[in-house]
Amino acid sequence: MSGDYCRGCGVAIQTENPGKPGYVPEIQDRKGQLVCQRCYRITHYGTVGTFHPEPQKIKQSIIKAISLSDLLIIVADFADLAGSLPVWSGFLAAKPYILIINKIDLLTFKAKQAEIIDYGRAYLKNAGWAAPSDIIVTSGLKGSGVDILSRSLSKSTKPGAKIAILGVTNVGKSSIIKHLLKLEGSPNSPTVSKFPGTTMGLSNWSIIKGRNTLIDTPGLPPEDRVADMFCPECASLLVASSKLQQKLWGLKPGKGLIMGGLCGIGYQGDEETVIIAFTSSELMLHRTDNAKISALLDEAPAWLNKLCSKCRPKVEWQETTVHLENNQDFAIAGLGWFSLRGAGADFQVRLPKGIRSEVRPALIGKK
Repeated sequence: MSGDYCRGCGVAIQTENPGKPGYVPEIQDRKGQLVCQRCYRITHYGTVGTFHPEPQKIKQSIIKAISLSDLLIIVADFADLAGSLPVWSGFLAAKPYILIINKIDLLTFKAKQAEIIDYGRAYLKNAGWAAPSDIIVTSGLKGSGVDILSRSLSKSTKPGAKIAILGVTNVGKSSIIKHLLKLEGSPNSPTVSKFPGTTMGLSNWSIIKGRNTLIDTPGLPPEDRVADMFCPECASLLVASSKLQQKLWGLKPGKGLIMGGLCGIGYQGDEETVIIAFTSSELMLHRTDNAKISALLDEAPAWLNKLCSKCRPKVEWQETTVHLENNQDFAIAGLGWFSLRGAGADFQVRLPKGIRSEVRPALIGKK
């Protein structure tokens, strides 16, 4: 079976060892899409198994795909720009790229796409990136915006061009490819799941009526995002898969807020203020006294923290003071963000060590 690869995850097919990636029983029907046993179990049973792609091999595959390509597509998570976009700054290799801002369907209200595109353009400029060829807002879940992407690719490339699509784990890249192939009338598509690391190798897909080749790449774990610290099952709880939880809180002096048992912010101001928290609906938001934040994060009670017994001990805490002005966000990679709606103030923040965070203009609301 030399040369065969799984159409679901891109890994090389093998028939000898069920305990290694790419295993396919010899008796499998070859008439349909060839998928490995792992992809089959993800699709039909919702189990991901025990083997996952190695970070170094993922990076090598991505670098190879970029070198082969004439155009790049970078998929960012609208709900997690801090965790899904900055990591690509070292991979662009001066090649033209299209930015996709995915998961717009997670908002609890309909956003103006023009405002999101303008925000994305300003975000990239502030980060020192070259301007993208295009910015497109999509919902990989519902398929909205994928037709716009198809037209943009048609205009941006010549016949025979290769296009690499890049994204961190759980950004929704496979869902976008699935809808793009559906537009082409293709019966095949990559495996789509809630588990990080589903795609393990490179896959080539014919697009734009056979005119171009789309190279699918494994999801890159940023390594400075909360979800990347934990097992696939725990990580899947942190990735928003339904409407974002959006809650407005009034904070009096001495009060604070805990997000999912993985971040605590203590308000340091002298007058009552308002913050809005945005995160996965799977996570608990809890208002408490500043003095109790550290103890609750250390104790990790089950009602506050959903991590398994193996993942809880992995967390080492670090504390810092963050200053926010009115209409500024404090975003935590892989977890969500808090937005201040009041006079500028300091917040004492407790986060897992090594996790990326950023202060930015408010993503949602009045500017």
